[in-house]
Amino acid sequence: MRLRTIFLIISFFVLIETVKSETIHQWDVYTITLKSSGKYTNPYKDIPVTKNGDLLNVTFFGTGGEALNKEIKITGFWSGGSEWRVNFTPPAAGSWRYITSSKDRSMNGKKGNIEVLAWSKEEKNANPVRNGLIKVKKDGLMAGHFFEYTDGQPVLWIGDTWWNWTDRRIHIESFKKLVDDRAAKGFNIGQLFVPGNGWGPESSLLDDTYSVLDTEHAAIVEEMIRYANSKGITIWIHGWWSRPDMNKTIGAENVQRWWRYLVHRFGAYNVI
Repeated sequence: MRLRTIFLIISFFVLIETVKSETIHQWDVYTITLKSSGKYTNPYKDIPVTKNGDLLNVTFFGTGGEALNKEIKITGFWSGGSEWRVNFTPPAAGSWRYITSSKDRSMNGKKGNIEVLAWSKEEKNANPVRNGLIKVKKDGLMAGHFFEYTDGQPVLWIGDTWWNWTDRRIHIESFKKLVDDRAAKGFNIGQLFVPGNGWGPESSLLDDTYSVLDTEHAAIVEEMIRYANSKGITIWIHGWWSRPDMNKTIGAENVQRWWRYLVHRFGAYNVI
């Protein structure tokens, strides 16, 4: 009787753990959303330009399958108001667990589990970004001269230039029609301008002091990138248009902060 009771208790906790786990596919973006309890005047301006001092980090640990013993640390990003997020792309199938780390008590020590499934060959053929991220071929014949996905599948770069499609006057529905058209024609790269400072206020995600972020428009840009990936197109992100004397007119710190935000927010997607 006692052994049966112990077995039932263990089974109960195993069931709880299973229910808590979420299932996604390899190279899909998994998002954790948290609410901060602290009062921050300008969370974007508080982003440090070096790797130390970020408000939110999450460490992912591989606990089973191909993910076993892998460890990846991701920096979170401010999503507007009191909301913070972390985007994570599992590079390996199997079991993962995570724990958050933050000086904001309401976002610290949060835990969770993810089960990651591998894509089949047919599913990869239907969408090439399921082969992983694009990289330079590093070994074998003609190393250094070709692109390939993480799993070794060759990439022929067929790109289209979408410089000003993040302009606020362009509706997301119009962008999706563009992506559908290019995907049908065989394009696999979309070169997207995601400017801290663009050609005018309509195309800039920061204000003219480079310290105030339009989080609502950043969310629209994220939707654009997510949709392009869903159609097999990798996004090549161009984050700032070069101008004379940028070190004086804009400042290195403002550009560094912007690039750190771009990496933290969009780096989990299939982007370059």
